[in-house]
Amino acid sequence: MAGHHLKEGIYIHKELTDNELWTIFIGMFSSVNRDTSYKFGLFKSILDNLYNVNENLILTFDQLFIKFTEIYWNLVLKYNLRQKAKTKDGKESVLERILKEAVHKYQFISNICFEAIPKELQVSVCNKVKMKCKEFVVGALFRDSRDTLYSFSKKDEYIKLNPYVYNFMTRYKKILEKMNYFEWAKFLEKVNDEASTRNLLNNLDAITLRNDLSVYRQILFEEFEEHTCFYCGKELKRGGIHVDHFIPWSFIKDDNLWNLVLACPKCNMRKSDRLTTEYYVENLILRNQIIREKNADHISATYQDNKLRQIYTWAMDNGYNEIWIPDKIFKKSG
Repeated sequence: MAGHHLKEGIYIHKELTDNELWTIFIGMFSSVNRDTSYKFGLFKSILDNLYNVNENLILTFDQLFIKFTEIYWNLVLKYNLRQKAKTKDGKESVLERILKEAVHKYQFISNICFEAIPKELQVSVCNKVKMKCKEFVVGALFRDSRDTLYSFSKKDEYIKLNPYVYNFMTRYKKILEKMNYFEWAKFLEKVNDEASTRNLLNNLDAITLRNDLSVYRQILFEEFEEHTCFYCGKELKRGGIHVDHFIPWSFIKDDNLWNLVLACPKCNMRKSDRLTTEYYVENLILRNQIIREKNADHISATYQDNKLRQIYTWAMDNGYNEIWIPDKIFKKSG
């Protein structure tokens, strides 16, 4: 049965070697029977949510399709890229119509960022996208992966990642991301004119945008009284407080308080897109325990101390192995 007709699917339970998994992924990316780009978008949504899975490696459709909607909001509205080949009647894909109808209905400017629209409207648009796309895309990607990537239920709206695949994806996340971008770009070049596809790979890498971190700055500085740089210990002055992704954003592609620290401008800029030492991993774990004790709502339910240690190791495996340490450590007074 074709994947999009499936109401549910169960991944094949067997041990898989890295060589077998590379064969599966290469075949999945090189599949030629594509009318739209949606399977690329869904795979990116899974990659961007790898660290939001629960202890059973489950992601809900809401988790996946809020990211999926953000991705296509930027591709369709910001970069004006078609997501299917032109037809004689000029009809656009269902997803494109949903997004453009939202812009028209709520009178948004066409290049507004997804995060800038009101939260309730984000949810409304996401629900429409989810209801249409889950019908065709989730089962299709499942079948493209030879029934190995995940199990899923359209009724209960979740996917459950295969543990062998999950381990593989965390170790090779950056490579898989680039493979996905490359095939995605080739597809978009076929269905769009040359002017629209300039800087295409860069645009694909920018479709998941950094959010405004000012709210996290306020929470950490005001509510939890973090008044010194997480790295060097220097006292932070209002107007000179940076919010840093402890595990680089370019790897984790998400904004979670458990991965955010306050830093002085010097440390934040010098650390840039690098990791620091494991000493700071343990410090961050202690910091997160304090936040969880004071207000558990600020820490994602899927966060675990050991998961942070794992993500740090996975980032190293993915090439983030240039370690940064601050030039000078300021001791706290008292």
